[in-house]
Amino acid sequence: MTEAAPRLPQYQFLYETLRQQLHNGIYEIGSLLPSEKELQQAYKLTQPTIRQALSMLAEEGYIKKYQGKGSVVLPLPVGSGMLSIEPHSHHDLKNVPEIQTEILTRGMMSRFPPDFLFQPEQTDSSFYYIERLRTVNKEVVFYERIALPASELPNFYRITLENKSLFDTLRKRYNVIVKGGEEKVWAMTAPNEIAHLMRIPTGKPILRLEKKIETNRPHLTFFSSLFACTNKYLLKGRF
Repeated sequence: MTEAAPRLPQYQFLYETLRQQLHNGIYEIGSLLPSEKELQQAYKLTQPTIRQALSMLAEEGYIKKYQGKGSVVLPLPVGSGMLSIEPHSHHDLKNVPEIQTEILTRGMMSRFPPDFLFQPEQTDSSFYYIERLRTVNKEVVFYERIALPASELPNFYRITLENKSLFDTLRKRYNVIVKGGEEKVWAMTAPNEIAHLMRIPTGKPILRLEKKIETNRPHLTFFSSLFACTNKYLLKGRF
């Protein structure tokens, strides 16, 4: 029996609707979204509900809100969760290629990885463990390891994650919304194992980002250990 997805709150329904319209190119970059009043009339929703949905879009970089003007449509963010990728040169912004995801380890049940910098309150609980590579033009940009609490995500192991956003999957299937968290970042040289996985020379400079990611569910916090090459692309995002 398949787990039924929770019913979306009204603000999230509107967020999902507008987000899909933005991805489908219904609104041109630089144009205005319908006003709050127009959205209220079209969707029969309250003003606080409208504003919450628009705030979510603004936080993820889809729109920029201007007092007295409205919500201006921005170029679609290209990224991995809360991180986006941007070329070093502004001349290449219109040609940012699509990111591909290669799953190395798919949602296997495991104990919590002891080498993650952030640790959960109960390390003896079961977690889904994922390893994935994110590539641009077949060059590895990210190698990431993720641990998610198994008790909060029934049947997660059945989900295919190749070339899909993990955050989108959690939002659409489980009504889980990322709210923020903690992160620590430092520069290092790639050790042998990481260099092999990322297909780069041993000793190449890379960044390591460790995250504790909080959601709208009090008992659903997950963790990420990410290694990134930034010689061609900048990392940007909100956290």
